[in-house]
Amino acid sequence: MTARHPHSVALIVASAVPAFALVWSVDPWMPILLGFPLVAFIAAMTSHVITLPSRISLVVLAAAVGTAGIASLLYGTHRGVTLFQWGIMHISDGSIATSSAAMLRILALALPALLVAGAISAHEVLATFAVKRIVPDRVALAALIALRLIPVISSDLEETRQARRANGRAPTPFAVALTTLVIAIRRAVRMSDVAEIRGFSRPNRTWSVYRPLGIRDWILMTGSVVIGVSSMVVVAYLGVWNSAIA
Repeated sequence: MTARHPHSVALIVASAVPAFALVWSVDPWMPILLGFPLVAFIAAMTSHVITLPSRISLVVLAAAVGTAGIASLLYGTHRGVTLFQWGIMHISDGSIATSSAAMLRILALALPALLVAGAISAHEVLATFAVKRIVPDRVALAALIALRLIPVISSDLEETRQARRANGRAPTPFAVALTTLVIAIRRAVRMSDVAEIRGFSRPNRTWSVYRPLGIRDWILMTGSVVIGVSSMVVVAYLGVWNSAIA
């Protein structure tokens, strides 16, 4: 018997916990106490569906971490013992702590999201929001159609560029964007007519991909929130809380 696929809403809530927890303190201990346990918990709960991040995403993450770390190291808070100084570049104990905190925070924010990104279904999320009356049906349908049309619009852009080259005209960004916009508007009008004919505007429509949250989904969300709150409590108890608001 295969394990139940985790609900997309539960995955989003679990991966969004660092964004709500790390905003309160800029100390380097919060990402450690939050990031590693949360990544391990999410991996254990969703081991059958998570996929390793792609090489491009890892390169982008490494570039973001490196850029934030170097910038904070050279131009961060100047306090404590000065280790190196040249012009506006100033490395001190404070800048090292700031650099470490910045890199750890980016990792704590990005790693949970990268783990579950491939398992999240936008259709399932929008269906849940529509059934639970969080957003109107029309808004959910419009958002879903817009997401599904992103690859189509990308293909339209490339076809427009090739058509302008074939006609001997320069594929300037403005001309290509304007032509693609006209194509997209015409397609949207046709799709709205088809949706109206097929009864997409009727109330209380049935969403085929909707499914309620299961016990495992509630455990995933509750456990992630508990890890986030616990890390804040531990940091405050240890006396290393460094408020980002004050």
